[in-house]
Amino acid sequence: MKKLFVGFIVFFLVSVHAEQKKIALITGASRGVGFETANILIENGFTVYGTIRTSPPKIKQAIHFLQVDYGSEYSIKNAIQTILNKEGRIDILINNAGYALAGPVESLTEKEMHEQMEVNFFAPIRFIQAVLPGMRSQKAGHIINISSSNAFATPPFGSMYAASKSALESLSESLSIEVQPYNISVSIVEPDLIQTHFAILMGTKEIPNNPYQTMIDGMHTEIQARLANPKLLSPSQTPQEVAEFLYHVIQDPHPKLRYQTCESAKQCVSKKLLDLTGDIYLEEVRKFSETQENKDSQ
Repeated sequence: MKKLFVGFIVFFLVSVHAEQKKIALITGASRGVGFETANILIENGFTVYGTIRTSPPKIKQAIHFLQVDYGSEYSIKNAIQTILNKEGRIDILINNAGYALAGPVESLTEKEMHEQMEVNFFAPIRFIQAVLPGMRSQKAGHIINISSSNAFATPPFGSMYAASKSALESLSESLSIEVQPYNISVSIVEPDLIQTHFAILMGTKEIPNNPYQTMIDGMHTEIQARLANPKLLSPSQTPQEVAEFLYHVIQDPHPKLRYQTCESAKQCVSKKLLDLTGDIYLEEVRKFSETQENKDSQ
């Protein structure tokens, strides 16, 4: 009887431990917000897998890195199956991988636009489709899609990046209703400026007598300055601060559909929702453009 009792206690403790050990998958986990989020989750008892485009680092990492081609459904399915074979489940998917394509719409090539949507929009869909069967089967899961305040306040020359994030927002809204019967939550997280080496590529399409060249040169200089010293962006958040915010989203017992990571992001989103005609946005952009033109002429 005593042995039976002890066996029951051991079984109970093991069961509780297994219940607490959650499995998270983060895309774009090699640096920035993805890397910091992975480390915070690991510190709090999660098992974390992270996708990267290049070969996994040879040094031993707490993050289980998987090399994935974001444009390949087969590659993504294979990565998901690798996790399921080892862990049996995926509790959290964070679609974090992305980059920005910048420049006037006229300067964007067909290939550049397709690649922007592939990484920022279609890849998250592929990951979602790959994890959903397992999440439905276990009747639990949390899908977190990293969007941007730019989805609500699109800056000049940021059309495709903003479009990719706006598309992700709309997809997430519809998806959240579709998966609700299976106890799966969908959350959209909207940061504003982040102090990170975020990849920004410029459109390369040749335009005769390019009327945008002065603005493009100014943007290129600003982007290079940002990449060299992210702290030039102010006010802004560090990747660590955004990662800590994401941890609270994951811990929320009743996940919301939409979160803003800081006050400036909240202002962007609320302003768009209240500006039904778009007049406020256009006026602000006009004033910003005039300020930039005055700076260039000085």
